[in-house]
Amino acid sequence: DEGTRAHYHDIAQLLAERGLADLAIRVPSNLAEIDLENRHLLRILGHRLMAAGNPELASAVFARVLELAPYEPQSHRDLALACGAAGQAQKAANHLYEIARRTWHARFPGIQELAAAELSALGARAGNGIDTSRMDARLLRNLPLQLRVVATWDSDNTNIDLVVTDPNGEVAQPGRLTFQGGRHAWNFFGGYGPEEFALKHAKPGRYQVAVRHAGTRQQTLLAPTTVQIAITTGFGTSGERTRVVTRRLAPHQTLTVADFDFSEGGTAPLAELR
Repeated sequence: DEGTRAHYHDIAQLLAERGLADLAIRVPSNLAEIDLENRHLLRILGHRLMAAGNPELASAVFARVLELAPYEPQSHRDLALACGAAGQAQKAANHLYEIARRTWHARFPGIQELAAAELSALGARAGNGIDTSRMDARLLRNLPLQLRVVATWDSDNTNIDLVVTDPNGEVAQPGRLTFQGGRHAWNFFGGYGPEEFALKHAKPGRYQVAVRHAGTRQQTLLAPTTVQIAITTGFGTSGERTRVVTRRLAPHQTLTVADFDFSEGGTAPLAELR
């Protein structure tokens, strides 16, 4: 039942936090085998495989999720990111372009814009390794960022808020620019995300990243939600570096996932993120 699944996912999280990556993957993989039509469980497994540094297996899992839910742009994005991590830049680009060029349901606001930015950044890193001849050139404009934070989660009909506080003590609000130009573009009320914080020129100082479970209308999935937070420096440049933090979040819980200093030279000590 759902309570049992939640228990095993909590165990998987504990194993991952203790560095037992193989066991942390085995738990959700066994659950997924019990219900191979449950895209939520498969998403959790795919993200666990990504966190364990196995994008090839994650790609196979996310390909199955895409078969089950081709109408959700996140299915294409999960597979694109896994393919990119596995060195399959062209496949990654094709899936990101599919998101950028299509019209999606209104509960996925801004997803085309985000995918276009990731496609352009991928092109900047891969250079001539990607064939963009059949892609609309208007979607291929790289906009580098010194700091980028993206939150995604596994539960549909669930509202997770990304909360970023900058060195001024200002909390980024959806739809508004912070004083130093940070942009939290969209608030996803209906599930999955991604919610993004983007900053072209990051002021040196202390940044805090948190996530807040603001509520759910989900009746069939686990009450806690698995959230992935990707923190990237040098986005869209040859020096791009990303650290992904995975956490389980209960309804109405707020959790700080990163607290770090951004240096004068435009870098953050991602290895030190908790």
